[in-house]
Amino acid sequence: MPKILVIEDEPDQNKLIKLRLEARGYRVISAGKAKEGIETAKKEKPDLILMDMILPDMHGLDATIKLKRSPETENIPIIAISAVGSPEFMKACLQEGILAYIRKPYDPRELFKTIQKYVRPEEEEKKAKAKPVPTVLPTFKDELEEIEKEFKKKPLLVPKEKEKKHEKEAKKKQKIEEMLKEALSDFKIPIEKKHSPDADSPKKLVGEKEKAKSILIIDDDTTFAKIVTPCLTEHGYEVNIALDGVSGLKQAFQKMPVLILLNLILPAGGGETVLSNLRKSPETEHIPVFIMSSLLSPKKLEEKAREIKARGFISKPIEPEDLLYIIDSVVGP
Repeated sequence: MPKILVIEDEPDQNKLIKLRLEARGYRVISAGKAKEGIETAKKEKPDLILMDMILPDMHGLDATIKLKRSPETENIPIIAISAVGSPEFMKACLQEGILAYIRKPYDPRELFKTIQKYVRPEEEEKKAKAKPVPTVLPTFKDELEEIEKEFKKKPLLVPKEKEKKHEKEAKKKQKIEEMLKEALSDFKIPIEKKHSPDADSPKKLVGEKEKAKSILIIDDDTTFAKIVTPCLTEHGYEVNIALDGVSGLKQAFQKMPVLILLNLILPAGGGETVLSNLRKSPETEHIPVFIMSSLLSPKKLEEKAREIKARGFISKPIEPEDLLYIIDSVVGP
């Protein structure tokens, strides 16, 4: 996991950058002052440094000069983040070895694109290396021929094959019911209890032609879902909502979402029990789960996420755009 040192004196900015970077697969360490950041850089040897230019004990440019003049840290890439935007100052930063200058307020996507030029998470690096680079770009005719080949490979369903397909779907439905019954043994309540009509009917908010990525929100706080759903659907996600643990498990088994937002406090089974049952099933154990709470502090919530091995955490309330960015970071835009 690539390590990034964030030298930023504003706690809120530090937390936000940390949350976004960790969702992308980076390990983040923070420092609130320049001198602390310099010592941390020497000790931790990060793969990259994000340097705020206005710091309480030393100017960010002076801190950069110290880092670049030290044999221990001279080769660490540094990206400046600052509200100061005069061309002369930006030029001075680049002359002192800063590789890029991001102005506040910044677009998080711009920040990540800049970071990826110098350091990438291991998974993304593997994907990039695995993709073959074509020596000749395919022509329009070539693409049509490929499409025709794929079309010819897919025979039309004859009645017997249709029958087999129905049998396969029926077996899948039965398997889902069996998984759900097994999971519900932890809740000690019958399958019919706490059934939510809203939870069973997914919201069809995207076009028929392109299947949207499904996000499952398991939360009895309907206000949260109402606030974030328009933003997520506008950006191509299908949002499904479950109001309790039982309905949440059922939808997870049926819909196989790309990501689950799970409130810790739920009727008909708490969030921890839901997550535990999701991890027991091979079909759902891989789904990224972000736990949520409006009662726990971000620090306590982060500790809880690590304890129960959730992918991450969301401290409510959260701006829909920030939530969208976290989701994009995990499952891809």
